[in-house]
Amino acid sequence: MDQKEEKGYTPYQQKVIRRFYENKDLRLIQKLGELVSNLYVETSEKKREYGWKRIKEILIDLKVHPHEVEFLTKDKNLTVISKKLAEVF
Repeated sequence: MDQKEEKGYTPYQQKVIRRFYENKDLRLIQKLGELVSNLYVETSEKKREYGWKRIKEILIDLKVHPHEVEFLTKDKNLTVISKKLAEVF
């Protein structure tokens, strides 16, 4: 018995779980776009700092090269991040 059958997942549930993880990159890219949009209108410095921290985490989760992550986030320039997103889409 494989591990998923031991947990009692139906074949349908197994497909849903598999698709969830197969589409992780797309979900992260969408979340990154939402964060960039929110940062354009955010006025609270604390929320902006958290947003940039979250952007960096998402870029790392997307397996972007560490030098590129540093380049994209060092100046906290939303235009640079937006251009990178435009390349992806």
